This record gives sequence, C-alpha cells and structure tokens, in this order.
Amino acid sequence: MVRKQLSLERKQDAARLKNAWDKYKEEAKTKGRKVTQEDISEACGWNTQAAFSAYLNGRTPLNLDALIKLSNILEVNPYDISPELAKEINSVSSTSKSPDESQSISQMPSGRWVPVKSYSKMGMDGYFSDSGDGCDGFVPTLTAGQYAYAVKGTGDSMYPVIRSGWFLVCDPDLEPQITEFVEVQLKDGRRTIKEFIGVINGVLHVLAVNGNERLTFDMTDVERIVPVVEIIPPSRHRDEIPMMPIKQH
Repeated sequence: MVRKQLSLERKQDAARLKNAWDKYKEEAKTKGRKVTQEDISEACGWNTQAAFSAYLNGRTPLNLDALIKLSNILEVNPYDISPELAKEINSVSSTSKSPDESQSISQMPSGRWVPVKSYSKMGMDGYFSDSGDGCDGFVPTLTAGQYAYAVKGTGDSMYPVIRSGWFLVCDPDLEPQITEFVEVQLKDGRRTIKEFIGVINGVLHVLAVNGNERLTFDMTDVERIVPVVEIIPPSRHRDEIPMMPIKQH
C-alpha cells in the first residue's frame, strides 16, 4: 500500500516538533538527565516508542490530542509546533496564542483563580504533607469548582510527565476517573499524586505518574481521593489575584 503523503502544513508541524524535542533533550542533558523517545511515548500514554517517532519523523500527521500532550510534556506553546491545530485548543494547560500576542493576564482563558495550597516539598517517593502555612499564590482554571485548589509539583518524582514547578488543580467536588490523576490524601497526613486505577474489595489501586510503580492502599487508611482536573505551567502562577479578569481571546 502506498503511504499517503503528508500535507505541507503537517510536514512543517513535524519539523517544528523535532526542533522542540531537540531543545528538550538538550535542556535535560544540561541538568544531568537523559530522556528518550520511549519516555515521551509513555508520558503520553502511548504503547510504544514508535508512536512518538511517527509524529517526529512525519510518518503520521500530528493531531490535536497528540499536540496537547506533546506540548505539555515538552513545555512549549502548542502554537510553536502547529499554529493551525493550536487554534482549536481551548485549554488553560495548552493556551493557543501567536508569538505576537501579549502575555498579559487579560489574554488567559476565561475562568477563575484557585489558591495554591502550601505543602511541604515532594520527596523522591512522591509524598508530601500540608505544612499549615495557608495559601501560596493562585493559578487560573477553566473547569474547577468553588472548592478547588492547586498543588505545586516539586522534585523529580513525577518526571517526565509533570515537570518540577508545575501546578496541579484538584477539585474535591468531582469523582475520580480511571486512568486520570488524583491526589490521594492519607489519614496519617501524607498526600501523593498518582494515576487512579480503581478501588477493588476495599483496596485503592494507583499507578505512579511516571508509570514506574503500581501501589495499593487500604481504604481504611485513605482520607480522600481528589481528582486532578488541570495541569498549569509556572508562568501562570500569581502571588495575588490580579485585578484584571481572566478572559479568553
């Protein structure tokens, strides 16, 4: 079967994606880390390294879902990879805007500001606890409810899926969904961000965010399971709620 030729736009998307990937690898190298195409595929939830390679080398045309996942992981604006697809994105974590647009708060998506909980730093095991210091600034959200809050990811326990310094918006009003991230609150005061697998016979099953480890908790030890609804980059954090409303353009 003859492979269908990619359009010029999709070929350009592949070239820009490759450039973003090269920069991401170089940045990781300067920090003493080595990242592979397999790491990126796993972070995106794809079964094999070949999935990322196909987008990277232009064998498969980039689509909207892949663009959102890859731009979040590679920590770039979706517009910098695919200006055409980025116009369709309506997400805080992947805000589409051209390089000529202002970076002001007034151009952030419509929504509200949620407080960042002040927690002790996440350790290598991924656990953290409430430090009792109150609010540590605010981040914007499009979808979270009135009791939502954000947690700042620190350290490398969730790398490369979630980079250190990014914020996870948690909404206690929602029900956890299988394969989505949750904040597990334990009765001993510890908290951790994991991928929700399910509760079977009174036992909570979760997967480490980076996919390296599967864990279980007896539900008698669990205080609460709070869904993570959005992941926000550090550039959108503010010490105080701005006077300007959040608007979508």
